Amino acid sequence: MRSVCCLLHNLIAGGSAWQWVHLLGRHVERGGRATVCAPPGPLAEPARAAGIEVVTTSWDKDEAAARSEVWSAIERHDVAIVHWDHGVMDAFVPALELCGRAALTIHQAPRALARWFGPEILPSIRGPIEAAVARPGAVALVRGGSHRRLIATAFDVAPERLGILPASIQLAEAQFQPAPGEPEEVLALMRLSPDKEAVALLAIELVRARLEAGRPCRLTIAGDGPWHDEATMLCERLLPAGPYRIERAPRDPIARLAAADLVVAQGLTTLEAAALGRRVVVARMAGEREAGGAVLTPRGYDEAARDPFGQPPLSTDANRLWADALALGDGDLRKLRRLVEKRNSLKASSRALGRALKATA
Repeated sequence: MRSVCCLLHNLIAGGSAWQWVHLLGRHVERGGRATVCAPPGPLAEPARAAGIEVVTTSWDKDEAAARSEVWSAIERHDVAIVHWDHGVMDAFVPALELCGRAALTIHQAPRALARWFGPEILPSIRGPIEAAVARPGAVALVRGGSHRRLIATAFDVAPERLGILPASIQLAEAQFQPAPGEPEEVLALMRLSPDKEAVALLAIELVRARLEAGRPCRLTIAGDGPWHDEATMLCERLLPAGPYRIERAPRDPIARLAAADLVVAQGLTTLEAAALGRRVVVARMAGEREAGGAVLTPRGYDEAARDPFGQPPLSTDANRLWADALALGDGDLRKLRRLVEKRNSLKASSRALGRALKATA
């Protein structure tokens, strides 16, 4: 597999797009060739710096006729990787037919797309998954065991037909350095969108509990997206004036995480914060308008971090979560770092991707 063409839903700094820039950059370093086709975004610059060709496009249905450059790029590569996201996933079958080998990478839960676009979207997005599990030269990849069960159930697919591509981070950027002293800043580094509401809600509850206990604490929500006003209103409604701020998404997410004391997170941010030695509380919705959390520990790593869709035992008691977080010692934090290195490094993810693509030959 010398050349890879990756079709991404966006090039926004953060989330799964960063993972692909890192993975494709690693492929280029090892002598391969890589192209990303995506709408314009801030990750285009680091992608080009890593030797990745960037083809700017749109996945809007109204602009489908203008994608000749995308089809031409796919034809020049050995394999296409297509994100299962609204719009871009429609390119999976054409990509498979153009180059003969393609992977559909599924990084969302069905309910997330249903929440964004309405439940009527689910029947219309079965096609790419059915093609990925049935056609020669194709493979469908999910994030982990829990994610595999979600997708298999939602689309009536045999679980063994879904491969696993673990989430991964660039460990070289995340130097282990536990934060000294008692945490004073709670950081929610997140995309500001409705599917990340649990992160903001739980971070607010943690800060409120700390303030009510008479301890100094402040909240920072860092991110961009359409949910900015809603996040602001939550802070105004649930916290006293003063101990919170909402800032733009950082240009260097790793440096921002390293400057925080305690991190509330989901997905890749969970791994990045753990690699740095930060205490991490993983957030999930525990009800219609209530968030729960689980403090990331070495014993709970697989449920809470290795599989982004895992369901660890949740607590809605913010004081209990604080007690669990403060009980973590340097030894626990070092164990978490080693687990990230073993299971969620670029090397581990690259090996899994290579095996999956080899099976499509």
